[in-house]
Amino acid sequence: MKKAVYIFFLTILIVGCTQSISKSPETEPNSEADYINVGDKHYLNAWELALVDTTGISEIGKVERGSIILEGTPVFEISGYPEHNVVAVKADSNYAGLVTNTSGYLVYVLHEKDGKSHYPKTQDQQPKQIKIFSGSELLRELKGEDLSSFLVLFNNQGPHNEFHFEKRPEYTVLFIGDNALG
Repeated sequence: MKKAVYIFFLTILIVGCTQSISKSPETEPNSEADYINVGDKHYLNAWELALVDTTGISEIGKVERGSIILEGTPVFEISGYPEHNVVAVKADSNYAGLVTNTSGYLVYVLHEKDGKSHYPKTQDQQPKQIKIFSGSELLRELKGEDLSSFLVLFNNQGPHNEFHFEKRPEYTVLFIGDNALG
């Protein structure tokens, strides 16, 4: 019985996540986007990415202009992104409730004048841990066999995996692998 409830919960979670997926972030411009400028580089907030490992960051400059982040806020290079295509900024209390701010940093991705985005391909990494949130509350951490079972359900597509609710709960699923970003 417990296993059936667990599978039902995961199925609802999967549907909630897959139903809310729309276009990829680099193809969906937002005129009200959170941005920062550092030197001649323009970055947009990658709200769906989280800095999960802060041990490999180092300061590379300061925000010169931003829509929300204050001028003079330090900007950090993220280990694995030496070209500064993806950077992190220490977030203030206005972002305390964001799940992607679990480490206290927000992630920004370089966007060039010609529209080219340097969005990282984090989906290629093999998850070693999954954290499931409702709002900013951590509901569950999955590792080992639980992680494997969840991934099987998460990747299972088809009509048997589609539920429709008028007021369905929303969850955020953070996939953590070897990369500094999740």
